[in-house]
Amino acid sequence: MRYAAYACAFALILTACGDDPGEPVTDTSGGAGEMSASETADEINQVDETETEMVVGGPCTYEVAMLEAHVVAIDGNTVEMNDSDATPFYMSVEDFETVPEAGEDFTIKREVITEGTCTPEIYTVIDGDVGGVE
Repeated sequence: MRYAAYACAFALILTACGDDPGEPVTDTSGGAGEMSASETADEINQVDETETEMVVGGPCTYEVAMLEAHVVAIDGNTVEMNDSDATPFYMSVEDFETVPEAGEDFTIKREVITEGTCTPEIYTVIDGDVGGVE
């Protein structure tokens, strides 16, 4: 009799509380497989992350060109450069062995993506006059 009273009280609490976030979700098919709402949310989040994960990378091809480039200016961590046609492009100070100065010239390998979803442009310092390297 005592257990029946507990069962009724439990049923009333479940009915009054409903399925609020954080409340246990109970399987009514005999009690097997109880799962909390937070566990259910975790499973849903795992599915959502998998389904919405973008595929980036894969087989990419690049057009490669060697540029003779001139440092125009340095603004914080950004190096503004011009290629031989005076077309500007930008690199990071970290791309250089030492911090370049305006007026210096470098040979830069430029890779522009032609196929795939990898990094669209890659600039690599090949040669320059920083520290006597030519």
